[in-house]
Amino acid sequence: MNGRARRPVVLTDFDGVWTEVAGQAAAVDAARGAELRRLSGWTAAALDAVLADVDAAIAASPATFGWMNAGRVTAFADEDPFLRHNGRMSGIGALAAAGHAGARALRDALAAAGAADLGALGSAIFTAASEAFLAGAGHALRPGAREVLGRLLERAEVVVCTNFATAGVAATLTAHGFPVDSRTGASRGAPGLRLIGGARKQELGGPAAVTVDLGGRAVAVDRPCYRQVLAGVRPDIVVGDVLSLDLAVPLSGHGLDAAPRCLLALAPHTPAWARALAADGCGGRLRPLGGLEELLADATITAPAARA
Repeated sequence: MNGRARRPVVLTDFDGVWTEVAGQAAAVDAARGAELRRLSGWTAAALDAVLADVDAAIAASPATFGWMNAGRVTAFADEDPFLRHNGRMSGIGALAAAGHAGARALRDALAAAGAADLGALGSAIFTAASEAFLAGAGHALRPGAREVLGRLLERAEVVVCTNFATAGVAATLTAHGFPVDSRTGASRGAPGLRLIGGARKQELGGPAAVTVDLGGRAVAVDRPCYRQVLAGVRPDIVVGDVLSLDLAVPLSGHGLDAAPRCLLALAPHTPAWARALAADGCGGRLRPLGGLEELLADATITAPAARA
């Protein structure tokens, strides 16, 4: 050991941690309504009636609805506004399969228009609406985000890891004074900063489904693409606002050499079950992050370990 202080590594999600998501989510919701009306030929009133029943089903059993991957829920519909969109799209199919007449009629109308895969349709709507919104308005940073990131980079390596395309997030970081190459995600004058886009945290796979109990929910942790990112970065701290996508794997340590500290960034959309789990601490492995400035006071960052 040479005694030099080691700079800790912080792996952090982007949207919902550093940004406000309400505007983008509203754009996605509007685009979903417009596209479903166009494809189905239904009136807004008829469509809204079915979606209201989908929302009621989600509210009654949120752990069974959300973003579907490999036939399983990879993230829950109540975890953020984007996942609410995924839950509504997959919920149409779930209610149709359960015999709901309106959902079945809507599913069939969409299939007749060439949109039989509701998950693919939902993803296409989300991507197009998000790209259009961000091209116009851009990401809106949370209060103090720029200042906190600048101060954090003075004492830690920061890896931004997001499911979004590298180019869009790189453009936002660059616009706010943290230049990042839009193709590679490498720093261009912001030492210690790196961006990993298209992380595919949602992808599930392996010889068998693997889940852990978090807050009374069975959360999938067989996420090979995200596990590969974590194994490559080897973070000391992982920060995310969506427990299932961002924190379940590092919190459980599944397939990793070591389980890093996990911080749940609290946002208006954070569900009660996730808040309660973070407040409980999950055996000291998880804590809530009430504001970004709290990152700067984290013991891992204020007192980094010596480099081996």
